[in-house]
Amino acid sequence: MLIFLPIALSLALEFIIPSSKLSLKMLLLTMGVGLFFFIVLRLFLPTAWIYPEAETMIRVRHEVAYLLHAREWQKKPLLILEGSSATEYGINGRALEQMLAQRGIEATVIEFSLPGANHLERLFMLQLFLEELGKKHREELARAPTILMSEVFDSYDQDMLYLFKKEAYSLRTIQWLHPWNAFLAWKMASVNKVQENAFFRWRLLEHAFLNYFCVGIFSSLEPLNYQKKMNPFSPLSGKKRTFDYIKTEEEFKRSLLSPPKKIGMTIPSAGWQLYYQELYQELGGLCHSLVFYALPTLELQRRAYQFAFAQHHPFTTTFLGPPSLDFMNMLLHQENWFDGVHPTGTGAILFTEWLAEEIATHWSEILATQWRMLNTE
Repeated sequence: MLIFLPIALSLALEFIIPSSKLSLKMLLLTMGVGLFFFIVLRLFLPTAWIYPEAETMIRVRHEVAYLLHAREWQKKPLLILEGSSATEYGINGRALEQMLAQRGIEATVIEFSLPGANHLERLFMLQLFLEELGKKHREELARAPTILMSEVFDSYDQDMLYLFKKEAYSLRTIQWLHPWNAFLAWKMASVNKVQENAFFRWRLLEHAFLNYFCVGIFSSLEPLNYQKKMNPFSPLSGKKRTFDYIKTEEEFKRSLLSPPKKIGMTIPSAGWQLYYQELYQELGGLCHSLVFYALPTLELQRRAYQFAFAQHHPFTTTFLGPPSLDFMNMLLHQENWFDGVHPTGTGAILFTEWLAEEIATHWSEILATQWRMLNTE
């Protein structure tokens, strides 16, 4: 969009006639009308038209195409997984679908996960999903037994703008911080009493303006590609350079002999509760059930948080996990772990099998627990 501004200004200058006040007024009027037209037009332009090559959009497009081509998906349960890198690297949605079928559950699985995706960016992917789906298919979604599955992870749950400071002004951040999400971000940061200062609020406002005026839309200087798609499951290999598996395994085994660590934080956080309310506003009328899941981890503080969250998740939702000690002991092999949170491709198979078994075990409970906004305590 910034490329077109000098061009538009150059054309507008044609209205200027030396020593003519009327022509200058015409210039200002023309620019004002053009700006007003753009502002109104922007309200009706789908995000997919503006940022078609955004990683979030590419992934959503891939999953929507998969869903709409699935045979009679409207007549089967639909599982929507949303999460961060723990889900992207740990859960193979297509394999999960097959594993559930082997357990007698015919369901369609789609996945919206992204490394470093905080709750607001995941909410943005769900917003894109509904936008891309269209009115007709949204009505079908409402009639189908749709189940939203939400990843539990302490860093993201406690800081709703996790990694925002690091990734501020990147194109990825500008894309998900549209004006409404920027307003939500401001409210969440305020109630959590983190980064609450004028500079931080100004930075959110900047991102909202950058998003609204489509900054970065032609940053590649190439025609926009509306066909790109990307599978959300990306298995890892090897191990992280800084990850000491042997030390981590020893610490994990020692923790089994001592009392669980206490969590020195409010669960769920005030910011998370605001997000939860917004999530319900967006999807409550379309989703039959909300399920939280806690994936395997070797990091003790994260595992302790999972147990604490399991005790405080909203009343009208279901919680899967944390994984049992027997299952964790089965996972204690170096080839399964990239680091203390993310599995390798080999470990991801076991992660996916664990989640399939958890879903199958609690299937009756999941279907019987209808998501309602009663309380968040």
